Amino acid sequence: MRKLNLGSGPNSANGWINYDWGLMPLMGKLKITSFLVKLGILDKSYDWKWPNLELVDIRRELPDDDNSVDYIYCSHVLEHFELWEQEFILREVYRILKVGGVIRIVVPDLEKLIRKYRLGKATAFNTAFFGWYKDQGNRIKYRQFIREHKWIHDKISLRELLKKVGFKNIDDCNCQIGSVPNLNILDLKEYKNHSLYIEAIK
Repeated sequence: MRKLNLGSGPNSANGWINYDWGLMPLMGKLKITSFLVKLGILDKSYDWKWPNLELVDIRRELPDDDNSVDYIYCSHVLEHFELWEQEFILREVYRILKVGGVIRIVVPDLEKLIRKYRLGKATAFNTAFFGWYKDQGNRIKYRQFIREHKWIHDKISLRELLKKVGFKNIDDCNCQIGSVPNLNILDLKEYKNHSLYIEAIK
């Protein structure tokens, strides 16, 4: 069974192949983030333990054969790309998934974010919408390590995008509930209140 974690960041589970790309994943792969935290170059919140990962830019063709992957997990990744880039990534996902294979997508949920904003939680809204702590000036110096958000979905728009690339069986899910393995580890509870969970079967 081949299980692929796209844009894994520091979060994964045993048996998953992890793809990520950028400055933070490179430092994680080189195992130097703790050292940079001690030097004060990185904030303590970046002292993550990274899993083994392959440096793969998912904006390009994925290094996997057609119909070769059983499960794909993609959490809080797509929002960092423009809509046309998301479409390309999902077309590649569709290509490499086996028939009957499943992708699980977790992204910020625009509907939930708007609800937060209307409840007076402007800080929570802006942090999740833009992808960084905009109200904490002391974190601005760490912005070069952050990929800001470029396109936020609600349930309808994400479903339409999945249909456009070929998926027909699309299900709404909840945090740590679904058909993809290891969700008790992969789905982080801190994302639950502002995230959208969807699984699609090829």
